[in-house]
Amino acid sequence: MKALASESFGPVAARVERLLEPHESDAKPLGQAFNDAHSRLLASYQSEYSYKNQIVSKIVLGRHSLTTASALIEQPMSASVADVLVLNGTSTVYEIKTDLDSFTRLQAQVRDYIRHAEYTYVVVSERRAGLATKNVPEEAGIIALRQRGTLSVIRTAPSNLSALRHADIFRLLRTSEAMSVMRATGGESQRHPSGHARNVAYAHFRTLPLLRAHEAMIQALKLRSTSARALLRDPDFPSSLRGLAYATELSTIGSIRLSNRLKLPVATILNSI
Repeated sequence: MKALASESFGPVAARVERLLEPHESDAKPLGQAFNDAHSRLLASYQSEYSYKNQIVSKIVLGRHSLTTASALIEQPMSASVADVLVLNGTSTVYEIKTDLDSFTRLQAQVRDYIRHAEYTYVVVSERRAGLATKNVPEEAGIIALRQRGTLSVIRTAPSNLSALRHADIFRLLRTSEAMSVMRATGGESQRHPSGHARNVAYAHFRTLPLLRAHEAMIQALKLRSTSARALLRDPDFPSSLRGLAYATELSTIGSIRLSNRLKLPVATILNSI
């Protein structure tokens, strides 16, 4: 993704040749080649990326919109890393368990997630839905990814607002975001040395009512992913790359380059290397 958005994308772009089936024409637009390859992947092997991309497509863009929702990919939360964190009017973690993953760490992961987000869902393949109901803690819901790529709620997640902790949700914020939250919620507006600023921001943050702190965290995190929103506003942007768009921060010019190159034939990309 970053290579295709770079001014000179170099030899790494040769990987796009793998998107084509044997004897398939390289005159196909690159974006269409990505979509076709992803469709084959969904039908034959539901990789972790397939799950992430469907969550972004069906929930962020399908259930919500670019103006009301955003997503963070691979978001650290204490000792765990949330596969997808969706932010709209609230916060929801989606923890993916492919058919190759075990449920061994799930109890600990859910304990971490419920301190950072209101809802937690464990997403499994349709064939493992029954097994998931026996292994997923009651604090989390269950979603099944069906073979055709749709998401089906097997068990609705309960609200875990009472489990949120100021210190945990504050750690999701970058220092610049924490300072913005402080100013937006009535805290002092003066500048502080970088080494001291985070402590000042947290001292204010922990005085906020928990629900207000959670809301402020959501609003701050939704301001990230500006390049993803720019890419996804293009109606021709490949649906197969929506998850990568949220996982990759690009410059404005990089986003424009990527959008333009995805419309080119695969052959043009390969001949430019």
